[in-house]
Amino acid sequence: MVEIPLPAHSVVLIVGGRRAPLAEVADRVPASAAAPWNVQKPDASLELLHGTLGTASIVRVCMADSNGKARRAVASAAHRRGMRCICIRLPGAAVFDAADERIDTAYDIAAPGDVSFRIVPMPSDRTELAGPFDIVGDVHGCRDELMELLGLLGHLDEDGEIRRHPDGRIPVLLGDLTDRGPDSKGTLEIARRLTEIGGIVIRGNHDDKLHGWLRGKDVEVKAGLDMTIQQLSDTTQEWRLDMAAWIGTLESHLMLDGGRLAVAHAGIDEEHQGRHTRGAWSMGLYGRPVKGGTELDEHGFPLREDWALTYAGSATVVHGHVVHDEPRIVGNVVAIDTGCVHGGRLTAYRWPEREFVSVQARAVHFARAETVEADPT
Repeated sequence: MVEIPLPAHSVVLIVGGRRAPLAEVADRVPASAAAPWNVQKPDASLELLHGTLGTASIVRVCMADSNGKARRAVASAAHRRGMRCICIRLPGAAVFDAADERIDTAYDIAAPGDVSFRIVPMPSDRTELAGPFDIVGDVHGCRDELMELLGLLGHLDEDGEIRRHPDGRIPVLLGDLTDRGPDSKGTLEIARRLTEIGGIVIRGNHDDKLHGWLRGKDVEVKAGLDMTIQQLSDTTQEWRLDMAAWIGTLESHLMLDGGRLAVAHAGIDEEHQGRHTRGAWSMGLYGRPVKGGTELDEHGFPLREDWALTYAGSATVVHGHVVHDEPRIVGNVVAIDTGCVHGGRLTAYRWPEREFVSVQARAVHFARAETVEADPT
């Protein structure tokens, strides 16, 4: 028996060959609506799906003899509504890469009796976690500084090994684990170990690009990714795919402590908090672009709004991405990337104490122009 956790807002796509028991499995899905799919009329089917998504929280779609274009259309429709796309593959279903088709999770089921369902909160909803939290800014491959800071915060044992904090404090890394620093591989392994014992890691824009490279995608190698690739030269294909799968589980932001705290790499405004739209993903990883998105600054980088100046949400937002010499507090927004990889410091924000703890960089690992504060890459 496979128990499938269904996010509270999701599309359940059931695919299989003509003789697969689609209807029997569909009857087991705790959906509030169904959107029939006619393979002969994909445009009409998609229009019906869009209308259904506006009125239901869990929608099921049955698709016999599915094709990649149709599956991608369903997944894209779900994501535009901030929903997750869960795929159930029955016997006879086409072989496909779920990630390539933007399907969040796929399950292979042999028969209707093999599956049950459980409704769970959306992935960004971790409001049940009350902390306390130690939230750490951009590491960028500075493994030694990360270990020093974790030790200072009490997350290492007497032998210098990562442990569960004796006071129950939860470490949170705000992404951009890699690139530019001396040990991206070691940093990735530490971050992953932290999640294995209850810690949290948010995906940053550098991690997102590395995710593509690890999966063999054609990505532009710049902004320090070349250094990370060199540092991973001794890893096996199995290691890379395994690490890619782990990075693929990282969210763009999380809501914590009853909704009083939001953590994201580049920030998350009230409109996008708890959402899984493209807009929420883009803001969480890159920040909010200036309206129009085509203007460049004097360095040729896309202009981003200083959204903290107008943020009026009740949740305190803690983020990295933008380098400041000192931690920055604007209203209810806290920025903690203090440029460790550039010779600054690696900073943690302790919640709910609202205190900063930092360690000095051991070197200037990657020089930057003095006038560039944001990291737009």
